[in-house]
Formats: sequence, C-alpha cells, structure tokens
Amino acid sequence: MSMEARFYEEVDDFYDIAYPFLLAREAENNLLLSILNSLKENIHDNGKEMPLLFSLTDHDDVKLIALRTPPHDIVISYTDDLNSIEVLVEELLKRNEKIPGVLSFKEAADKFAELWCEKNSLKPNLFRKERIYKLEQVSKDTIGTKKFAVASKTHQIIVLNWAGEMMKEALVDTTEENIEQMINQLKKEFEENKSKMFLLFDNNEPVSMVRKSGKTPNGNFVNFVYTPPSLRRKGYATECVAKLSKQLIEEGNKYCFLFTDLSNPTSNSIYQKIGYRPVIDENHYKFLTK
Repeated sequence: MSMEARFYEEVDDFYDIAYPFLLAREAENNLLLSILNSLKENIHDNGKEMPLLFSLTDHDDVKLIALRTPPHDIVISYTDDLNSIEVLVEELLKRNEKIPGVLSFKEAADKFAELWCEKNSLKPNLFRKERIYKLEQVSKDTIGTKKFAVASKTHQIIVLNWAGEMMKEALVDTTEENIEQMINQLKKEFEENKSKMFLLFDNNEPVSMVRKSGKTPNGNFVNFVYTPPSLRRKGYATECVAKLSKQLIEEGNKYCFLFTDLSNPTSNSIYQKIGYRPVIDENHYKFLTK
C-alpha cells in the first residue's frame, strides 16, 4: 500500500479532499461534515487555535479523514479500513500532538484509544457511548397540537436557564466555562435575532425546548432537547422534537440527525417513536494520566 498521510494548513484544500469522501457516508460522518462547513465559513468558528486537518489517501483514494478543533477531542471519519487508524496514530506521534480524547464509530474509537494510550502512557476512559440516529419522515401521531415557535427575546431568560440546567444534567464533564461559552453564544443569537432555539408551549407557558444545530449537505442536526424535571413524562419532549424535525424536512432537508447517550433508554425510545432510526454506534473516550 502506498498510503499518503497529509496535514493541511488551508481549509479549502482540506475541504476539496474531505468533503466528497465524508458525503458518501453522510449519516455516519454528519458531525465532521457539520464542523467542516462551519470551518469553511469561519476558520476560528470552533476556537482560536488552528484546527488539525488530516487525510490519508491510497493512490488518490481517500481512506480516512480526521479533524480536531482545539481544545476539543479528535473526531475520526467512518472507514472500512481499520489499519488506517494505526497510520493516523503514527503520524500524530511524529508531530508530538497532544490529543485529549477521541470520538468515532465504536471500532475506530476503541482502536485509536488503545494505541494512543499505549504509546503515550495514558489511560483510556470510555466517557460516553453514543448512537447516531437519522430521520427521513416524522411519525404523524407524535406531531401533536400544541403551539411551537422559535424562542424570542422575551424567552431569553428561561432558555438560558434551561440550557445551563441541560448541560449540567446531560454532559457529565461540563465545566462552568463550557456553560458560560454556550450561554454567550445563545445571548449573541438572541441579540442578532438569529435564535436557533425552539419552544413548545402549553397554555402559553414554555414546557420544552429543542435546538436547530449544525448543517450537513442534505441534513440538519437536532440537539439541546430539554424539559424541566417537573414537566416530564407528559410527552412534551416528543412533540417538541417531532415538530422541529418536521419543520426541518419541510425546509428541504432529506434527513435530521441526532446523537443520543446510550445510557439514557428513555430518550432513545422517544426518538425512535418520532421516526429516528439508528445508523451507527460511537464511542467517546477521554485520555487520563495513569
């Protein structure tokens, strides 16, 4: 095999190589496509440091794409050649890269975590088991009749509170700094009248929220699903996600995507009821000092 490993300085050069490869498995690579799109629009959209952009090709045939926007973990594309993970590890070691963690489909993440930790005397910590879901059509009986609308500035306080609560509850490693960054991002969207947060109302009171997130060529992410504990088990989250998913399909998207935490069987069953179907399981590792 004549593998060529390459790191890129220019996003446009990387995009030309990565985009067609990632698009061929759009559902599996949806996160990478979304990050790639945002980097193309603004190289510093995900942080001040330059991103790490990597491709591995064999006679112009792309085998693997990896991307990291510091301080975040490295994200590795779907590949049917797991030997390419070994090459990626070797190339990162040559550059003395510091990698805090990895997110990829299960087999690739497991292999990368094992090799990387072995070479760097670290300990792999399986931080979260996730599943990618894809929806093409919303189940009609989940749409409901409640009012659903984009969150306006009048709802800013409740949305910011809920966002903080959601991050503390669902994202175990969330720091105050992470929460502050997200709150500032949401505030900016409200200030510019570009809110991507949507609310479900019962008797004109907000009862659940969901966010329209990153875009792929043919799809759109859904995330930040949250219902306050006192309002749960009333079907609000189901209706909220169903309504946004329907809206996104009507806007011309072929798919909606979302990630779920496999340790939460409730949310996994809710999404399947709406029409989301499992695509692939992913593992997210954090690397710890021994």
